[in-house]
Amino acid sequence: MGTCSESSRTAIRASRWRALRAAVVIGVLAVGAAACEVIGGADDRTGQVVRIVDGDTLIALVDGEETTIRLLNIDTPETKDPDMPVQCLGPEATAFLEERLPAGTEIELDYDEERLDPYDRTLAAVYESDSLINVEIAAAGLGVPVYFAPNDRFLPEVEEASRTAQEEERGLFSEEIECTIPSLLQAQSAAVEVIPATVTGDPADALAGATSVLGEVDVFIAAISVDALPTSSNAVLASPRVESFVKGVREEASDVRRRAVSAEDTLAELNREYDEEQERLEQERLEREEEERKQREEEERRQQEEERRQQEEEERQERQREQEVREQEEEERSNPPKAPEKEPSGSSSSMKKSSGSSSSGSSSSGGSSSNSGSGDSSESGGSSGSGCVPYGPEIPYSDDGGYTGKRHGMPGGKTFRKCS
Repeated sequence: MGTCSESSRTAIRASRWRALRAAVVIGVLAVGAAACEVIGGADDRTGQVVRIVDGDTLIALVDGEETTIRLLNIDTPETKDPDMPVQCLGPEATAFLEERLPAGTEIELDYDEERLDPYDRTLAAVYESDSLINVEIAAAGLGVPVYFAPNDRFLPEVEEASRTAQEEERGLFSEEIECTIPSLLQAQSAAVEVIPATVTGDPADALAGATSVLGEVDVFIAAISVDALPTSSNAVLASPRVESFVKGVREEASDVRRRAVSAEDTLAELNREYDEEQERLEQERLEREEEERKQREEEERRQQEEERRQQEEEERQERQREQEVREQEEEERSNPPKAPEKEPSGSSSSMKKSSGSSSSGSSSSGGSSSNSGSGDSSESGGSSGSGCVPYGPEIPYSDDGGYTGKRHGMPGGKTFRKCS
């Protein structure tokens, strides 16, 4: 009787997690309680925790034997699978169960249709102080509902607790925990939000950043795809029982990607316009430099031309001066200075008379007349014999003057004077 009474209490406790209770359920429980008197025993309904294996598995002393118990209808992130990495919140789920069921804790067990899984673990609902641990794990967001056919007896309660965890963003559904899918999605969304819509100056860096963000979003979307999720760090969310949640995340991720693409397109357009503007400015710069080069060359050409004209003018003036000097010299040679005017004829006659007078005086003198006559004759002969009265400056023989008349020699024989 004690065993059947215990079974009834277990069923009643379980019914607290159901949305509705019907009279027919009470009848079924009564029938089950009666049946327990025939086939049930109390030894496999209670146990004592030996140790925790992971977030949904423990070892308990049941009916005097250590029994590995796999909690029904709840799946927590993997930590023990040698073929998979430790999943997000797997250690936290294990710690939760260790804290909730420390070694030595008395537990109550309840079962569904099949008691063993393919790994020979006992499938059971575990109660402690009338609280269903399977549901507590789901309510904390540290596990998700899972269906082990045909065992679905505790599934509705676990699913209800999981929906509450999703709504309240606990555990695996929290944006505050770095490794969760909602947190990763939030990070992608935040990265897209900070992509600038406008840029002062060169938008190349901003465009590269937007492209990088878009790439990260694509990686995230690929990681939560139907094919990739079962092998990711959030593989526990591949359970069909949270498919609607994951679908919502994928839709949000697609929206984030659309925003990332739009931001990248905007920056790409800005970058294209910037590049075109830079090309235009560069072309203007080249044209300006070319124009300045031409102006410099033209200015240099004008300066060179001016210098050439000045040099030619100076040379022309120099030639003109030289020509004028030559013409002046020729003019001087062609038109020499005029000779001094001759003495008046009266003076000459007077001189002759004086000379004659002296001559006659000398004749009458006697002995001295001979000497005087001789001297007069010599002076007169020198003057009248050449018929040349020297004038003008002395002219060296070496000069080729234009004068071809008579010349009066000067003492020494190196110079002469023109004769009148």
